[in-house]
Order: sequence, then C-alpha cells, then structure tokens
Amino acid sequence: MKSAQIMSREEIHAFGIEVVAKQLIKEGIVVEGINTQIGLDPQIRARKSGVLSFIVVRTACYPDKGMLDPDVHFQMIEYADKHQAIPYFASVGIGNATGKSDKEMSIPIKGAGFYIAYNGLLIITRSDRVSLAGE
Repeated sequence: MKSAQIMSREEIHAFGIEVVAKQLIKEGIVVEGINTQIGLDPQIRARKSGVLSFIVVRTACYPDKGMLDPDVHFQMIEYADKHQAIPYFASVGIGNATGKSDKEMSIPIKGAGFYIAYNGLLIITRSDRVSLAGE
C-alpha cells in the first residue's frame, strides 16, 4: 500500500483557487483567466454583467483560513484602478476530512476528502473610499 502524500504549498494554493473558481462559475460569473503561480496576483480574472473583477485567493490548512497581506491589499487596489476593475479577496480554509484530531485535520493529504471553509468574496478597498449610511 502506498503511503499518504502531503500536498505541496503549490497544490494547496491551486486547490483553493479551484474552489473559488467553481463557485464563481456556479453563480454565473465568467472566469476569464486563472493564475496559480504563487506570488503573482491576482489569481482569478472574472467578469459579470460586463464588470471586470480581479480576485486574490489565499488558502490555508485547518484551523486557519487564507489571509491577505496588507501590501497585496493596497497593490490590488492600485492594479484594479488601472484596469477599471473591482478587486476582491477570497479566503479559503481546507481541512482533511479523514483526520480524527485537529492535528490530523491540518495535514492536507493528496486525494483525501476535504472540509472547505469559504464564505465568498470580500471587496478590497480603503477607508477613504467608504462612507457610512447617512453621511
């Protein structure tokens, strides 16, 4: 019997992107491009009703969820502004569904089932672009 292989950082990253892309397609959003190269943002270029979106995806293993680096946050705002697009962030968490303990759930095994924690897209913005209702 083959021993279990742990997913690489690149495979975890690509898996999270796949989760988000499939959900976007399910919601009727056209995915125009996917980039799985770590360190090159955005990961997904998509369009709905003619509006271009750039989506940064970060994936982490249980109990964590993907986090957006503050530098990338502001770089994506700038990049999206240049292309008249809306920048989004997608945080994904994956847990090994065969794990019996927190430690085992945190180990991503190739071919295993996974619990997925993904709550949709968050708009990336700056505080000077947001106003409270009634202001």
